Amino acid sequence: MKERVFSAIIILLILIGSLVISSKLFGLVMLIVSIMGFNELFNIKYEDNLKKMKIIKMLAIVSLILITLNNTFYKINMNITILLPLLLLSMPIVFYNDSKIYNINDCLYTLGIVYFLGLSFGNIIYLRSINTPMCIFIFIMAFITDTYAYIGGSLVGRHKLTSISPKKTIEGSLIGVIMGVMVGAVYYFNVIGGLTTFQVVILCLVLSVLSEIGDLMFSSIKRYFNKKDYSNLIPGHGGILDRFDSVIYVSLGLSLILSMM
Repeated sequence: MKERVFSAIIILLILIGSLVISSKLFGLVMLIVSIMGFNELFNIKYEDNLKKMKIIKMLAIVSLILITLNNTFYKINMNITILLPLLLLSMPIVFYNDSKIYNINDCLYTLGIVYFLGLSFGNIIYLRSINTPMCIFIFIMAFITDTYAYIGGSLVGRHKLTSISPKKTIEGSLIGVIMGVMVGAVYYFNVIGGLTTFQVVILCLVLSVLSEIGDLMFSSIKRYFNKKDYSNLIPGHGGILDRFDSVIYVSLGLSLILSMM
């Protein structure tokens, strides 16, 4: 528990510091997080074949950087941003000419995590550049929901929520959502504003639920590859995606809701 708390404090200090100082610094921090996340998802699938996949990994990271930083550090035509990674990561199928090393399934998996992480973290960076309080709101919703779901499950959890993650309980999930809505609503009313009480409560409820769905979705990937954590990078938490899985889904949900308002 001490390791988990200490690690959480360090993460928060880095996030808050970069958020406050500048959008560029925050963008670089999120880029590093996205590359670390890609590395975890890539390694979890190709851990027995990493040496032969060096070129693919390099091309994928270049593609990830291109997508993640677009619209914030530079503005490249979206066709280039989307199509260039497709070309870079599909052509090696021909040159490798060995389905045991790199085949169409590997290509689609790699493209999937590049686009998913690139667009997700690029979205967070862009939101910071246009609305800092709303960007902070993402992390509040994700971290509060995740933290209290963990605490609630540890203290009063009795009924298993899903087979995807055996330690997650219905009680913990409900406590996480309740606290997420309460803390998120207080922050929104006092810092952002502009919505009615009902709208804010519904917004926080949706984002809190998405936070838990994101956690479960990334847990399902670990279970598929028979892994407990994505890595041991963060003491008490696991890998970078064990900490940012909820953030990704909250950011995507918030941006989708804002685009509809």
